[in-house]
Amino acid sequence: MLPAAVVFTAADQSTSTIPCRALDIEVDQVDGMYFVDAPTLHAVVTAQFNLLDRPMSSLPLSALHTTILAQHGVAHCSLEPTLGGTLRIRVGQQRPIARVWMPDSVLYLDEAGDVMPLSRRYTADVPIVHAPDLNHAKLAIPLLETLDEQPFWDQFVDQVEVNAQGQLFLRPRVGDMVVELGSAASLTQDLTDQLQRLKTFYTELIRRGDLRQYRSISLQYDGQLVAAK
Repeated sequence: MLPAAVVFTAADQSTSTIPCRALDIEVDQVDGMYFVDAPTLHAVVTAQFNLLDRPMSSLPLSALHTTILAQHGVAHCSLEPTLGGTLRIRVGQQRPIARVWMPDSVLYLDEAGDVMPLSRRYTADVPIVHAPDLNHAKLAIPLLETLDEQPFWDQFVDQVEVNAQGQLFLRPRVGDMVVELGSAASLTQDLTDQLQRLKTFYTELIRRGDLRQYRSISLQYDGQLVAAK
């Protein structure tokens, strides 16, 4: 269990007798996400802990930190007791990079490669990964990181498939086509070159105005692109 992230604004002795008068909870709304919000966290905290009017030095900060981290969508948090009697809680959310579809479940993979359940309050606009299980889905993480970091590929790819043999395929948003990348074991080494070949090929198709001419593309051969009609 991670230790509580606590920041003191003055010496410990200065806060020993100050009572906790208020909670100030702020959730980082990066990319407009709201897997978790401040009112929900406030309700959880006040339901489980009697914080108000207690001396700041006696607050159960470690247990509070653990409870907040256990909430859906929370990636990290910090606690800051202040001399004014306010306990400041700053929360960062998990940020998904893919929605994973498996035979028995559906969940998100976040940017750290950790899983997170789907949310009733928010649906992330991320690629869908089809895989037989979670271990196979995680083979696609190098590709998913590239999609997340590069806007062109993020807008280009709609779905990623990982089969039981660890072979990766992607489906572009435009055109009814399957792109075969090959084995996940070689993905990190070959991905940049593969995507450059694919971009060159698609640029030519767009120039010619025919995105439906080919049904499949294979990029698994070194330095080559093999297209089948």
